[in-house]
Amino acid sequence: MTSVVHGLPLKAFERVGPADLAVLEGGLPGAPVVVLLHGFPTHSVLWRKVVRRLGDDVHALAPDLLGLGDTRVSPYEDLGAPMQAQLLVDWLEGRGIDRVVLVGHEQGGAVAQQVVATRPELVRGLVLVASVAGDGWPTPVAAQVMRLARTPGVDVLAYALDLPRRVAGSALVGFGRAVHDPANLDRDVVEEYLRPLLTVEGRERARRFLLAGDSRTTLECRPGLRAYSGPARVVWGADDAFVSPSWGLRLVEDLAGVDELTLVPFCGHLVPEEAPDVVVEAVRDVLARSADTERGGPAAPAAALAAGPCGLADHG
Repeated sequence: MTSVVHGLPLKAFERVGPADLAVLEGGLPGAPVVVLLHGFPTHSVLWRKVVRRLGDDVHALAPDLLGLGDTRVSPYEDLGAPMQAQLLVDWLEGRGIDRVVLVGHEQGGAVAQQVVATRPELVRGLVLVASVAGDGWPTPVAAQVMRLARTPGVDVLAYALDLPRRVAGSALVGFGRAVHDPANLDRDVVEEYLRPLLTVEGRERARRFLLAGDSRTTLECRPGLRAYSGPARVVWGADDAFVSPSWGLRLVEDLAGVDELTLVPFCGHLVPEEAPDVVVEAVRDVLARSADTERGGPAAPAAALAAGPCGLADHG
């Protein structure tokens, strides 16, 4: 169940509730557990660079959320963030895991926030990366696709992602907008992200996942985030074309365990693809501070390199 060193990582399947959960696993069992949650329309392969760089210092677990990737589940199941969070907790408890660092990107960040709000004792640290937050979902792009997704008889994801032409060799415009430099996103990786969407069933699951997104699920988490005192980091691409860094600033305001937004220059929405080292540094920082807390030491947020304009932290 570990990822391979070269090429795309391998996944294994675990039965949890109504789903056969596809999981990318790496690192060393017995090390601190880090759970990485992806967004739409990617899957756990998004974290492959982060998992490799973390190495044996952690036990990394990256599941495919219900409705996306290779996780097998009926498209008629509840695919909203609260259900995703409950299934995640059940899965971890079934594995005998009672403390984790949660890392969430985009919609995976909404699931992470649900866990913090409902089961804070499980969360030893939190890293949110270009995450949905507050009432910021859907974004304008997502809202447009969601309007199409409600139209009967329209295979909206095939239309929106232009799947036949993209797989045949056309420019991968949508994913190209998700990074600052398209050269940072290999074609085979984009095709791997698209692969689960090549079947009608896969697109229907993803469509229902998209429609399950609701800002109420993040708004209701704000009291829990404000009450959470564990170490945290918020990381964003300065050139994110989909989710504005201003939402990162709001998350910083809500989390006592982080004092500034880590803003990554020349980086788009897919931060784990373009700046995996920044994500790894954030995870290591949160792990170190949680260890200090457990030893009875200070847990103040670490300063994120040099402060940039507006109090943001710039990473080169």
